[in-house]
Amino acid sequence: MVRQCILRCLLDSHAPVKLPHNVEILVGRSKITKIKDQSCSRHQLCLKADCDECVVEVKQLGINPSGLDGFAMKKDATYKLGHGTKIEILLNFYAHVIEFDPPPEGSDTPKVNTKRKLEEEEESPRKRKTLKVEEEELSDTSNSTNKFQKTMMNQDIPETAENVWEEIDKGELYIFTSKGVKSSSKIAAFDMDGTLIKTKSGKVHPVDTNDWQIAFPPVSQKLKDLFAKNYKVIILSNQAPIGNGRVKIEDFKKKIENIVAKIDVPIQAFIATGKGFYRKPTTGMWTFLVEKKNDGLEVNMDKSFYCGDAAGRVANWAPGKKKDHSMADKLMAENLGLKFYTPEQYFLGHSIANVPFSNPEFVSKHLTPEPFNDNLIGEEKEILVLVGFPGSGKSFLAKQIEKKSQHRYVAVCRDILGTWQKCAAEAKKLLQQGKSVIVDSTNPDIESRGRWTSLAKEMGVQCRCARMATTKAHAQHNNKFRELMKTKHVPVNDIVFHSYKNKYTDPTPSEGFKEIIVVNFNPCFEDKEAEQVYRMHLLEK
Repeated sequence: MVRQCILRCLLDSHAPVKLPHNVEILVGRSKITKIKDQSCSRHQLCLKADCDECVVEVKQLGINPSGLDGFAMKKDATYKLGHGTKIEILLNFYAHVIEFDPPPEGSDTPKVNTKRKLEEEEESPRKRKTLKVEEEELSDTSNSTNKFQKTMMNQDIPETAENVWEEIDKGELYIFTSKGVKSSSKIAAFDMDGTLIKTKSGKVHPVDTNDWQIAFPPVSQKLKDLFAKNYKVIILSNQAPIGNGRVKIEDFKKKIENIVAKIDVPIQAFIATGKGFYRKPTTGMWTFLVEKKNDGLEVNMDKSFYCGDAAGRVANWAPGKKKDHSMADKLMAENLGLKFYTPEQYFLGHSIANVPFSNPEFVSKHLTPEPFNDNLIGEEKEILVLVGFPGSGKSFLAKQIEKKSQHRYVAVCRDILGTWQKCAAEAKKLLQQGKSVIVDSTNPDIESRGRWTSLAKEMGVQCRCARMATTKAHAQHNNKFRELMKTKHVPVNDIVFHSYKNKYTDPTPSEGFKEIIVVNFNPCFEDKEAEQVYRMHLLEK
């Protein structure tokens, strides 16, 4: 049998292009490919197949880059591609695959009926099955018996009769359920901006609620395939501009409705507008879905997945690509234990094997409890100056010292008293009463610490320093945890953390300290639920 080679469109928008043995074939903007995009040259690619070796030599001739597994090809460079290789006539657009029939030995790809495909040129092209992302997850359901069985399994689950909007927790969360949505044990979850849609203007943030277009050509068909396979398709989107008043909710509702109508698939959208549990990477939107918006069906986490563009990819993760604005999507998936895909990976079939990702600076699940350092409690009367970021654990440590010293130590806290002068006056009184004093404030520099070494010298007592080893990212995590748990602490703005870091200098004995003790953060929780929240990724970057 003579081996044949074709270039097959992954969307079946046109008939396969024959690649005869050892003949150069030019592919680009034409009636054959149905590509009308002016940025695509008529002679965009030159392909020459070697059907004996099962290799296709590909050269980009056009000015704008073509794509190979998500990376830009270089003009006039020759690439040797094998069976099953995905290639984009324009980078990120018009995805095709190279196929030999029969396939080379050792290939797991089923035989391609090339003759039948080529004969279909005059017929309406069939809708292509969804590109495999996970074999088990997206298995073919074209068999009519399987479809009937799945329909019968879900026949008692109600289907939404009309579009419905709901407001939850005074507008912290909005939920849109479009007509035809049906609950399922399989959830296909997507971020919205940068995943399902992108701006028409080309700007990072939309200029208004009409500034959007579908992000990738396969989006609608992919979601239709999922719906046909009994997945419940949902959107999980952070939308702070609604919460801070820059975007009107009524305008945004119209935007969501228009997006769902354009995709033409029943979708349930969860929109987080605040800074609480609903905002990614925390899991409030998913929890609300599972507990209250899925008709009591248990979600199969192994068959469900999440796709989003906030994955922490570094600058130039693909040629000319900017770094991701955050890691919120990837970290939320990790918090839930869900399979995660980038949009390019899911919709275009790109590999992420060589894509560089950044990692969170602080991972709470790696933190382990440590015993209290008894050396923090001295025999002599003293001033113990705490040094550390807001949220580094200073107040908790001060309470521990007070309790373990049977209140021989008493804390003076600037957050409570207001100024360092009031703290100094209170410290003086306590020292005169025979107490040791814990200075509970950030004390980042020599100047702020010098007030306390001077007071210790004036009062004739020793002065020691306890430096919190808590990093900036760890302290910000603690601050977010307090905010989520609604503790008495006032949330700290990121500007304060940056200011502290810029001012900070390591304390040294030359400042007048008898000793400097490094203290590691020691987590302690009121209950299991609080610990579960703390062990999540809470920061978006």
